[in-house]
Amino acid sequence: MVQTHRKIMDSQVSTTLNRMHNEADSEGLTIAKGLAKGIFRKIKPEDLKDAYIAISRGQGHFLYNLLIEKDARHIVEFGTSFGISTMYLGAAAKVTGGKVITSELLAKKCKVAQQNFDKANLQDWIEIREGDALETLRDIPDGIDFLLLDGWNDLYLPLLKILEPKFKKGTLIYTDNASFSSAKPLLNYIKANPAKYTTKRLRDAKGGSELTEYIAD
Repeated sequence: MVQTHRKIMDSQVSTTLNRMHNEADSEGLTIAKGLAKGIFRKIKPEDLKDAYIAISRGQGHFLYNLLIEKDARHIVEFGTSFGISTMYLGAAAKVTGGKVITSELLAKKCKVAQQNFDKANLQDWIEIREGDALETLRDIPDGIDFLLLDGWNDLYLPLLKILEPKFKKGTLIYTDNASFSSAKPLLNYIKANPAKYTTKRLRDAKGGSELTEYIAD
């Protein structure tokens, strides 16, 4: 789908992203400690409050190029974390003249993410909303061009149903961790509605990802 490979030329963005990716690459123990809590109970977002749980560099550049190619301007993200994925979206929005609205549950992550956006000089293209995405993204304006689902997988389907009336023909939805069992309700819903959606798996490694297009008028 993406025909051109553009590099992010903005030095503030690329420098900030490189630091963030390096930090994320070295957080294996942090993630393991958080996931270990799932032995005794269901894992909560707070268990991973110190972890990026980030998309890869390859995913980021794919999204950056996809958004520019599609001239995406009304961009929505579920799951900011410390802001790696959001930075790629924001860098694309800076090119297209768009805006990213992103939601993060944890106050600590919101604060650090905003600092990262400021360092990259992307604060004018990114609006971060703190709290439960089922509430913070409820009043998103109509005409969404692109939706990134990269948060708590159990919320993918209920969030999609909230945002679906705001989609337009051609809206793209990128689902990260699409191979996780907790993402199945979303993908089952999409595949059960072929008059609304077409979808394809992009990758199976690192949790998998799926790219979906809203085709209804």
